Amino acid sequence: MKIVKRHVIIFSIAMYVTAIGLFIYQQFIGKERQFAIDIEKLCKVDVNENEWKYIVLHHSATDEGNAKRFGRYHREERKWPEGLAYHFVIGNGNGSGNGEIEVGERWTKQIHGAHTANMNLNQIAIGICLVGNFEEDNKPTKNQFISLANLVDYVSKRYKIPESNVIMHNQVVQKSTACPGKNFPYKELISKIVKSQTGKTL
Repeated sequence: MKIVKRHVIIFSIAMYVTAIGLFIYQQFIGKERQFAIDIEKLCKVDVNENEWKYIVLHHSATDEGNAKRFGRYHREERKWPEGLAYHFVIGNGNGSGNGEIEVGERWTKQIHGAHTANMNLNQIAIGICLVGNFEEDNKPTKNQFISLANLVDYVSKRYKIPESNVIMHNQVVQKSTACPGKNFPYKELISKIVKSQTGKTL
C-alpha cells in the first residue's frame, strides 16, 4: 500500500511540474525571442571604409541557410574567391538564429559585393540577404524585419545613404530577377527608415 501511495505522490508531483512547464511555455507560443544586437559593434571594421552609396536587399530563395553555407556555395560553385556575395545575412531560425545578423568578410574587409549582375553597383552597394523565399512563401519573420530595419537605419545614417538608394534587387538595372520576392515588405521598411531619419524611433 505504501508503494502505491508513493507512486501516486510521485505521479502527482510530475504532473504538477509538467503543468507549470506548459504554462510557462504557453507564454512564448507564437512569439519570437528577439536578438539583442549591438549594431554599431557589429558593423565596426578595422580597415579604411568604402564610400557606400546604396543598400540592396535580397532573399536567399531558400527555406534555410546561413552565411557559411552561402559562402561555401559562392566560393565552390560560383568560383568567387571572396566567397559570400553579400555583406550581411539575416537568419530566419533555420540555419542561424531568427533575426541573427551574420557579418561577411566583404564587410569586414570593406570590399565590393557580388550580389547583383551590375558590377558598377556592386562596388558601392551594401548587400543584405534575408534567409527565406519571399516570392513563394511568407514575409520575413518579425525578428528578421526588426534586425533588417535596425541594420539599414544604422548603415544608411553612417554613410549618408538616402532612402531612395535603399533598393530591392529587382530594382537594379540588370537582367530580370524577382528577388527579394513579391511578399517582401519593402514599403513598410522604407516607412520605418523615413520615420527614424526624421527624428522618430524605429
